[in-house]
Amino acid sequence: MSLIDSHGRQVRKLRLSLTDKCNLRCHYCMPVDQEFMDEGRYLTPSEIRQIMEELVGLGVEEVRLTGGEPLVRKSFDLILQELSQVGLKKISLTTNAILLDKNFDLLQRYNVSSLNISLDSLDPNNFKKITHGDHFNRVYANILKAQELGFQVKVNAVMMKGVNDHELLNFVHFAEETKIEVRFLELMRIGYACKEQKDQFISAQELIDRIKMKTSLRSVLLPKDSTSFNFMTDSNGQIGFIASESQAFCGQCSRWRLSADGILRACLLKDDGRSLKNLNKAERESIYFELLGMKPLMRPSEVSHDMNRIGG
Repeated sequence: MSLIDSHGRQVRKLRLSLTDKCNLRCHYCMPVDQEFMDEGRYLTPSEIRQIMEELVGLGVEEVRLTGGEPLVRKSFDLILQELSQVGLKKISLTTNAILLDKNFDLLQRYNVSSLNISLDSLDPNNFKKITHGDHFNRVYANILKAQELGFQVKVNAVMMKGVNDHELLNFVHFAEETKIEVRFLELMRIGYACKEQKDQFISAQELIDRIKMKTSLRSVLLPKDSTSFNFMTDSNGQIGFIASESQAFCGQCSRWRLSADGILRACLLKDDGRSLKNLNKAERESIYFELLGMKPLMRPSEVSHDMNRIGG
């Protein structure tokens, strides 16, 4: 059996949130005084393994660990150990990179080769303003160290009008100079960011038009279920765009999301999901197939839950 819905979309990727906690307070994600869930609500490492074994048996091939910030999860090492034994083709990580240097050996031991690193500014002062954290130098150094160690590194930058869009070409130059792929994300209507959407939203097409004034862009062929569409610049820098608002990719989506407390959702922009906590295998498998009918074909307008509770 495979997880294929009535529109022919096969679920083969899972975004697994390990915690809603984070050591930054990016203003589009959560308020500075954000309250977090009790860790007793988290899925345990063994529960995560059970669920992943079942999903792998149904065709899930890849898992991306997210948060909050997944590296602040106290049992991160145990979770990686469990995941390494369930037959996944790929385990990857989305992180803000603050704690990356403390975990390089662990990631290599369990073959976590792909890192998506959030970096919304290349200016230390603007970084601090956006994230409410004075960690730019450490984050930047860890990005370069990850590349040096052989990790596949992608930098994700949420572009916001009047906040960091003046750094657009700086990011392009960064991609060209380091040969690290930079992906520009549209500000999404999720939780805390909804109130800033009107003033700060800038579309991928507007960013592309601005970049084309300085360099030509050659399309890069990617898998059809890729979240981004990518280009190479004249100087062979690879840049991508995740246009979740203006150019939704729901028709090719292959992802589900599992929150730290065990809520399985068919879509990032769906409030409703199904809890897998304290269920037996048969009950969980029933939910897996129920969820196939909950995946929207068209993009929902917005969602109220906070980004840090479901994973970026």
